[in-house]
Amino acid sequence: MTTALSDHDQLFDLPSLPAQILDLADDFIVNGDLLEALSATDHLPVSALRQQIPAAQTLVAQTLAVRECVERTLRSTPAAVDASVRLRQTAYLAAGAADQLFRALALADVGQDGAESRVGMAKDLTAHGAETCVALAENIAVETLRRQVAQTGKDAPQLTSADLPAMRAVARGKAHVTLMLGRQYITNDDGPRLGINTIRDLEARALIRREGAPQGQEGQQEGKPQRLRLTAAGVRALAGSFGQAPTAGPGHQSSPFPVRTSAPVKRSR
Repeated sequence: MTTALSDHDQLFDLPSLPAQILDLADDFIVNGDLLEALSATDHLPVSALRQQIPAAQTLVAQTLAVRECVERTLRSTPAAVDASVRLRQTAYLAAGAADQLFRALALADVGQDGAESRVGMAKDLTAHGAETCVALAENIAVETLRRQVAQTGKDAPQLTSADLPAMRAVARGKAHVTLMLGRQYITNDDGPRLGINTIRDLEARALIRREGAPQGQEGQQEGKPQRLRLTAAGVRALAGSFGQAPTAGPGHQSSPFPVRTSAPVKRSR
């Protein structure tokens, strides 16, 4: 999903940088799901493993490309320095995952045991990639907002205080919906309970979607969790919300930071 920023983007559309990092988070989620499926098979399909190796290498390249954009755009600001180091570490982990997949392929080609465990190691190496990217996207958005270097994404959909926990959980790859006995249940792997009405509202606004089911519940298997993912509009909305106060509801405008008001001046009579 990630693409390199043009010179115009770097100079005049800095909110696209946090959005690009959120896109990278989604790439890590997809990568993790594919590795999870591979590691769970009893007989590792060699053809699928061959396809996954270039995907892992692409993830390394995408991470380093985002790091380069951060350094070019924000120079030596505290957020940029921190992001550069953490993105480099993330790229190293992704490269290590690709190496483990190479080793798994070598074992599978000769029929030796241990290929599945190598795939499991590759999955573990990139397990926190999405969470790292979401945290960095927020830090960079706040930094650019404080320095007034960026636009504030006025065209992005506004998020309420109820929306934000759900959107963050989805961006981190932690939110799933499960159909049980005809009812839908929402799970958040490492956070507070998410309301089904909030999820339905975000789906209706086309800010999130279900993996493999763009039209909602249709086609969902009983008891099988479906991952929730951000749409392109959802990425813009979440990136635009960083550093700003959430809206109280539809139509309520947010401000970047709390506004201090002075006490009313008493007029002398």
